[in-house]
Amino acid sequence: MAKSESSRDTRTKAREMREAQLKSEKRTRVIIIGVVVLIVVAVVAAVAAVMLTYRPKGSALPDEEAAALLGPYADSSPVVYSHNGIADPDPNLPTLTIYFDYSCHVCAQVDTAGGEEIVQAATDEKFNIAYQPVTTVGMDYAKPATTASLIVAQKDPEHWVAFHHALMGFFNEQWTSGDTRVVKSMDQSIDKVAELARSVGVPDEVVSTFDANAVQTYLTNSTKVWGEKKFEGRGDSYGTPEYVKDDTKVIPFTLENFASDIISGMAE
Repeated sequence: MAKSESSRDTRTKAREMREAQLKSEKRTRVIIIGVVVLIVVAVVAAVAAVMLTYRPKGSALPDEEAAALLGPYADSSPVVYSHNGIADPDPNLPTLTIYFDYSCHVCAQVDTAGGEEIVQAATDEKFNIAYQPVTTVGMDYAKPATTASLIVAQKDPEHWVAFHHALMGFFNEQWTSGDTRVVKSMDQSIDKVAELARSVGVPDEVVSTFDANAVQTYLTNSTKVWGEKKFEGRGDSYGTPEYVKDDTKVIPFTLENFASDIISGMAE
C-alpha cells in the first residue's frame, strides 16, 4: 500500500513538473513572439520612414519645403542688384530686367562677353538689375543652378554676382567646347554647381543647403508670368535672353556690341 501511494506521488510530481515545464515553455514562446512582433513593427516603421524621407537626387522638393528654402524668392521674384548690393534697389533709378535660363547658351554667351560690364554700370548707379530666371531650354543644369543662385542671394549675397557669372561662364565653356555631358546630367550638374560656389568663396555651410531642385514651381510661375507680358518692342516670338527696361520696353542688342547696346538702351 505504501509502495502504491509512493508511485502515485511520484507520478503526480512528474505530471506537475511537466505542466510547469509546459507553462514555462508557453511563456517563453509568448515572449519570443512578442519580441519578434516588436522587431517586425520597428523594421516596418523604419522602412516606411526611409521611404517617406528618401528623395532621389535631382527630384523636386514639395512646395512647402521649396518655399522655406527659397525664402523671399518663393514667390518667383528676381534677384535684384544695385549699387546698394543685393535686394536693395535704388527707387530713383530705372530697372533693367534680364529674363534668362541658366542652360541657355546665348544667355551664357552674352553674360560671359559683357555681363560684368552690365553689373559695373549698375554699380556706377546707372540702373538697377533684376535677374529673372525662367525656363526656355531647361537642361538638367538649370534647376540646381537656379536653386543655388537663389540660396546664395539670400545667405551669402556678397558672393552672388561672382557666383552668377561663374554659373554662366561654365555653361558657356561646356557649350562652346561641344562637350555638354555635365550640363545634361543632373548628378554631375549638382556637383559642379557646388564646386563653382566654393570656387568664388561661398562657404560650405551655405553650399550644404543647396538642393538639386527647389525651383520647379518657381520656374513654372516665373515663365508663365513672363510669357504673358506685353512689352513694347517684343515681336510675335520671344526667347532668352530678353532685356527689358522698367518692365515695359525690350532693349534690342547685337552679340558684337551687347553691353554697349544694353547700357545705351537703358539711358534712353
